[in-house]
Amino acid sequence: MINTAARACVFVLSFVLPGSAAIVLAQESLATLADRSTVELIRQDIEYLASDDLRGRSVTDDTIDLARDYIHRRMESLGLDMSLAQGDGLQPLQIEVGSAIKTIESNFIELKLPGQAIRKVVYGDGFSPLSIGRDSASAKGRLVFAGYGITSEEPAYDDYAGIDVENAIVLILRKEPGANDPESPFDGQRNTRNAYFAVKVQNAIEHGAAAVLIVNDPDSVQEAVKDEQRRIGLEEQRLAELEALLTKLPAEAKRNIAATNESIQRTRDSIEAIRRDVENAKRGVLDLPDAGTQTRQSEVIPVGSIARDLVDELIRSAGKDSLEAIESKINATYQPQSFVISNDGTTVSVDMKPAKVSSDNVIGQIRGKGSLSDQTVVIGGHYDHVGMGGFGSLAPGTIAVHNGADDNASGTAAMLACAKRLVERLSRVDNHRNVVFIAFTGEERGLLGSQYYVEHPVYPIEQTVAMINFDMVGRIRDNELTVYGTGSASEFEGLVDEANQDFSFDLYKVASGYGPSDHQSFYRAGVPVLFFFTGLHNDYHRPSDDFDKIDFGDLGRITDMVSNVAFRLAAMPRRPVYAETDPRIQIRRQMTAYLGVRISQRSGSVEIVEITSEGPAAKAGLQVGDQIQTVGRREIRTTSDLLSWVRNHSPGDEFTIRLVRDGNSMTLSGKLEKRSE
Repeated sequence: MINTAARACVFVLSFVLPGSAAIVLAQESLATLADRSTVELIRQDIEYLASDDLRGRSVTDDTIDLARDYIHRRMESLGLDMSLAQGDGLQPLQIEVGSAIKTIESNFIELKLPGQAIRKVVYGDGFSPLSIGRDSASAKGRLVFAGYGITSEEPAYDDYAGIDVENAIVLILRKEPGANDPESPFDGQRNTRNAYFAVKVQNAIEHGAAAVLIVNDPDSVQEAVKDEQRRIGLEEQRLAELEALLTKLPAEAKRNIAATNESIQRTRDSIEAIRRDVENAKRGVLDLPDAGTQTRQSEVIPVGSIARDLVDELIRSAGKDSLEAIESKINATYQPQSFVISNDGTTVSVDMKPAKVSSDNVIGQIRGKGSLSDQTVVIGGHYDHVGMGGFGSLAPGTIAVHNGADDNASGTAAMLACAKRLVERLSRVDNHRNVVFIAFTGEERGLLGSQYYVEHPVYPIEQTVAMINFDMVGRIRDNELTVYGTGSASEFEGLVDEANQDFSFDLYKVASGYGPSDHQSFYRAGVPVLFFFTGLHNDYHRPSDDFDKIDFGDLGRITDMVSNVAFRLAAMPRRPVYAETDPRIQIRRQMTAYLGVRISQRSGSVEIVEITSEGPAAKAGLQVGDQIQTVGRREIRTTSDLLSWVRNHSPGDEFTIRLVRDGNSMTLSGKLEKRSE
């Protein structure tokens, strides 16, 4: 949260990370921004919001505030009224983000090395609890090194073979053997599920472990150190910019001087904190959320991260080679090297509590006019994402920037572009509703920002006549645009069809107003909704959701089409009438696999009319004229049935098709292949 006094320097805080083309836009004047075309602004908005410098816009990272300030400034540049909420267009809310330690003293390891006194290792000095395990617990037992903590049938490998870990404290290496070996029997240089933190912890529990201590790997340590050093570099640049600005401010600008001094002190404090983080990173200690969040299986025992130098010392005290030597031996031979380190009893204590952060919805508006000005239309899209991984990531164990270009920099940019269109068009209309634009925070944590707004609206929710939601609209395929909520008001389907006449999208309309995005918060409160969406894809919630995969031309088309819908909703005399819809929906996925057939619905059956040479269907033995009866357990009655089945499967998935050929029933099998881009 920034107060009204600090808001005067929002434009300063939004450009304090110089050095990349993406961030140059954040330094430009409002007049320069106003001159840019809509598609160019969409491109530059996404380039900034999805840049590495914003580190994935997690609500747990201070870069979420850079995104917030940028969006606030862009709304101002469009001429939106930013006096809502607290008077500055920012609506703060508290978000629960997992765990925080209660005290340093209650989070520790007690070690007993041969010939030495009991040694206590505390949080911040070689040890950290991990949120994947139990919140508060203490365990005492033998200390056992269990290699990578893997039990695998294919390839055949078991770190627990011949070693008893019942009620023991188990040391486990991160990742899996041969992580840098292209010929590794696991899966070359790609992680298999054996490398996932949750799988390792669950396996330890199944073998009777009382607690788990994770040992970071050298490559991850090196990357973590580089990342922290890069953060220091960025903060030092930020500090230099602020100090230079301070010298240029006139003496009478007391508020700006005070706010800038506060920013300078915060930046200096941040640099010192990151330097401490560098030392922990060098020792290989993971942060609380780095292994992910609890599962029903993992919450059973305490889990922590221990410094590599301490593990090396422990291993040597047991008369073994160094930690590095043991890692090298396992990686070279693919043979486990597990052993008991100490029978004297090691204690692990973790003590955590729920943690909260403050984050802001960003709210701007076009004020209504005339007799409709007591009603409101909301247009929104969330701007937060999943940061460097962990919570919400679909790349388990990966610590890398999840840029979120499609999810949801695309929706945020489209919302801003829609605002630009409506500011221009509604300026010529004498009677229209308020149009409130909201960049929501906390969507990735459970629609928290939109739910908070619904509970604390700037205009009465009873007078909010419609909500339009943009979420993942940047990667259209096959000209398919999905629209949810067409049945949430009786007028909506016709309104969408009419707006589409000039754009000719192949609309996939879903009547339901429910779904896992911010429109659902409004629909549950009795507001009709429309949710525009171009489909899930294989980069969803992964580091590969990048700027260069956005289809900017079609995103511009979507923005123009939705702007027409929004204009009608703002100006139409009659208020849309809310309608109940089915809460059971399935989120539409882009087709990534292909079967290699063209089909037609003929005489009550689905018939193959063309087969791709060397495609999966041809390889399975399917022929032109075959009538498809079932795929797997799904009965195929329409062409949509078959297309939907393929859409919900991935390349490599096996299929079994029962068909009729020349009056005879037969069953053929094959494997789906990757669809060409």
